[in-house]
Amino acid sequence: MKAEQRKNRNRMIERFIQGLLMIVLIVLTIFMMIDVNKIQGNARVINYAGIIRGATQREIKLEISGNANNSLIRYLDDIFDGLMHGGGKYQLTKIDDQKYQNKLAKLNKAWVSLKEEIQKVRENGYENTNIINMSEDYFYLADETVTAAENYSQHCASQLNSIEKGLIVTSTLIVCVIIRETILAIVLMKRNKELNKLAYIDLHTGLPNRSRVEELVGEYNHFDQPSAMIVFDLNDLKEVNDSLGHVAGDTLIMNFADIIRTSIPDKHFVGRYGGDEFIALLTNVTKDEVEEIIASVQNEAKRYNEFSKQIHLDFAYGYDLSTSYQEANLKVLLNQADKNMYDCKTRMKQARKG
Repeated sequence: MKAEQRKNRNRMIERFIQGLLMIVLIVLTIFMMIDVNKIQGNARVINYAGIIRGATQREIKLEISGNANNSLIRYLDDIFDGLMHGGGKYQLTKIDDQKYQNKLAKLNKAWVSLKEEIQKVRENGYENTNIINMSEDYFYLADETVTAAENYSQHCASQLNSIEKGLIVTSTLIVCVIIRETILAIVLMKRNKELNKLAYIDLHTGLPNRSRVEELVGEYNHFDQPSAMIVFDLNDLKEVNDSLGHVAGDTLIMNFADIIRTSIPDKHFVGRYGGDEFIALLTNVTKDEVEEIIASVQNEAKRYNEFSKQIHLDFAYGYDLSTSYQEANLKVLLNQADKNMYDCKTRMKQARKG
């Protein structure tokens, strides 16, 4: 009882671990998908932050040379809007990193100031403004903003790498659990198969037992080919047990089982039906072939008796053919073969008396 309780407890623990591993796998997979999306979004942010850095310098050069370009300013405004708030015209990601956001806020403030200075350039000429120095400061601030975005992206990549390692470990553990469960299932299947086999095997002779014989009688329906049932019964087994002991009787049974199994071709069924009674189910045979098989058993028994001086082996038999009936039935064949065997036994007793 305790062993069964321990087994059930271990099974519950195993099920819990399996469930926990599956949950961890699902959670890590979700985190990985989120991180992949982050990295993809970060890459676009880094790209557009770099565009701001270069495009602003171009805008300053154009303004200094007297070529005003409002479309380029609007382009930069749209990028800033996407970087600051997410989405926008270019569907940019708002990076959730405080250091980057601080740099971006300063850069945006510098861009607003720079646009005011551009307006002064257009009105008064660049010589009368501070646009050169402001653009230099702006460039370095833009460079720091790009670096902050790259650092955050690298942090996300490191997280993704850790998640991937966790997924590998978790997946490996799950595979190990599946392999273990599969091996246990195969072992259990094999054990059940062996137990089922033992349930139908007579341990004394190694032949199919009475349960298997009765099952065969109930399920057999291959009468499209001529079939025959033979019943063998050892004579004088009780006398052997009484005079020489049950060990001698058991030896006689085992030897007779070996004789009929080796004398009858393997394609035919041979089983032990009772204490001293055996049956053989022959398929696709004629009457002459049945009698040849019986003669082969008799010859083997004769050879046995020539070498065994102490225990004499003698048996009666009876058989019946499916061709004797319009609609064959294995139970009818068995009953008739059994009846014929008892008739044979009676004739053998009368012959001894005579």
